[in-house]
Amino acid sequence: MYLPLGTFAPKVNLGLVSASRNCFPRSLSEKRTKELLAQCRAAKLSLFVPKGECRIVESKEHAREAAAQMIAAKCDAAVLFLGNFSPEIEDAAFVKAFDGNVMMIAAAEESAATLCGDRGDALCGLLSAAMSVSKRGLLGRVHIPENPLVTAKTGAQAIARFFDIVRVVKGIRGATIGLFGPRPRDFETCNYNLASVASLGVEVEELGLFDLENEVKEARRKGNLRKIIDSMKQDVPGVPKGEFAERLACYEKAILAFRSRLKLSGATTQCWAEQEFALKHVPCFINARMAARGFPIACENDAHSLIAELMGQYASDASVTVLDLNHSIPQDLHSSLKKYPAEDLVGLFHCGNTDPRRMKKPAMKHQVIMKRLMEPETAPDITRGTVEGQIAASPITVLQVHGVGDKMRAYLCEGEFLDLDPKTFGCTGTAHIPGFGRFYRHALLGRFHHHAAVAFAHVGATLFDAFKLLGIEEVHTPNAAGIPYPGENVFRR
Repeated sequence: MYLPLGTFAPKVNLGLVSASRNCFPRSLSEKRTKELLAQCRAAKLSLFVPKGECRIVESKEHAREAAAQMIAAKCDAAVLFLGNFSPEIEDAAFVKAFDGNVMMIAAAEESAATLCGDRGDALCGLLSAAMSVSKRGLLGRVHIPENPLVTAKTGAQAIARFFDIVRVVKGIRGATIGLFGPRPRDFETCNYNLASVASLGVEVEELGLFDLENEVKEARRKGNLRKIIDSMKQDVPGVPKGEFAERLACYEKAILAFRSRLKLSGATTQCWAEQEFALKHVPCFINARMAARGFPIACENDAHSLIAELMGQYASDASVTVLDLNHSIPQDLHSSLKKYPAEDLVGLFHCGNTDPRRMKKPAMKHQVIMKRLMEPETAPDITRGTVEGQIAASPITVLQVHGVGDKMRAYLCEGEFLDLDPKTFGCTGTAHIPGFGRFYRHALLGRFHHHAAVAFAHVGATLFDAFKLLGIEEVHTPNAAGIPYPGENVFRR
C-alpha cells in the first residue's frame, strides 16, 4: 500500500453490526451490543455502527441496508456480532452484501442467573450462521477467531486482533511493488510468477536496471543532494565524504522518485553484481534507510521476500528486514548457548539492508564477499555501502512466501535475536527459533529459498489469520516436539 514515508501500516476502518432472531428478544442483542461497544471504547477501538433499525439485523432488508451503510462509510471490514441465536439466512445475506472481510463472533451467556430468562443460544446460532455462509461459498471471506464465543471484554479483544489482521490484508491487497532489473544468474531461486503474486492482490511494476541508471543520472544532473548526505551521516558512522556520498544520495533520490511516481509500496534491487558495476556502490545502506521509513527494499530482485517484508511490516506496524537463513552457530560462540539445542540456533545475515536503529553500533563498510569477486586486487570502492554490526536482541517473526503455480505457500516461525556478538562480518544476528532444526529439514528444504523476512515482534498469530483471508492455503509452521512432519523418519527420533 502506498503510505506516507515514516508510516508502516495502513489505517483501518472497521464496522460492527449485530443480529437478532425473531423468536429471541431484540433487546437482548441490543444490551449485549451496547456492552461490547463500551468495552471497545475503553480499549480505544473506533467502530462504525449503522444507523437506524438495521444496526440489529433481523431481516434481509436490514442486512442489505447495514452493508450499504458500511460500504458508504468505506469500512475495510466488518464484525458481525450474534447477540442471540441470530437469523442464519439474514446473517449470510449481510456477508454476501458487504464487499469485504467479516469477522463472526457470538455472545456467550453472562451468568447462571440469566440462563432461564435471557439465554441467547448464540453458540448454537453460530453453527447455523457459519453453515449458511459456507453454503453460499462465502466462508473464504470470513474470519472466525479461535474462541468465537465472547463476553463484552473478550469480544473487544477479538476485535482488536481483527484490526491487526485487516491491516495486513488491506496493505497487501493494495500493494504495488517495483522490481528493478533481472534476477541475478546466481540466485535462481529468487524468482516469481505474476499469477501467484496477483493471487494476493499485489500489483507489479517491472522496470529495467537501465531505468534505474537513467533516474540516477537525472538525480545527479539536478543536484541538490546536500540534505540527503547530511541525513545519511546521522544514521551511521563511516559514510565517506565527497563523490562516493553523492553516489549513494543519487541512488536514494532515484528510488524515492520511482516510489512517488509509481505509488510503490516497496521495491527490489538487482544487486549482485551488475548493479554495483552500473551504479558504483552497494545499495544496502540506502535500502536500510528506506526500510527505516516504511519502504522496504529486497535484494536480488526477490519479489517474494518483498511481499513477505510488507506482510511483516503491516502486522508489526514497524520496520522490517530481509535476511538470509545463513549459517549454523558453533557452540563455542558463547557459553550461554549451551542451554539451547544447537539445531535451533541460526545465524541470520545480510549485507546491511536492516534499519540501523535495529542494530548495535552500525557502521558503513564494504561487502566482503563481493570484494573477492569484483575488486580482488584493489582497495574497496564499488563494493562499499553495506551496513555492518550486530542486530540487537529482539523478539522476531520469520516468514516467507513462495509461488506454487498460480497460488502462494507460506511459512511462519517465531523466536528471538540473542544479545550476542556474532563474531563475523555483515549485518548479522544470532537467532534462537524453537524447533528450527526439524522445521528447516522437513518444511523449508525444497519448498522455500534462502531469504526470509523478519519482523521485530511476535506477530505470527496475526499473520496466520491474515494468510487465510488472503487465500494462502498452504501455511507451514513448526511442529511441537512430539508431532512428526509428513515424511519424517520417526525411528531416527
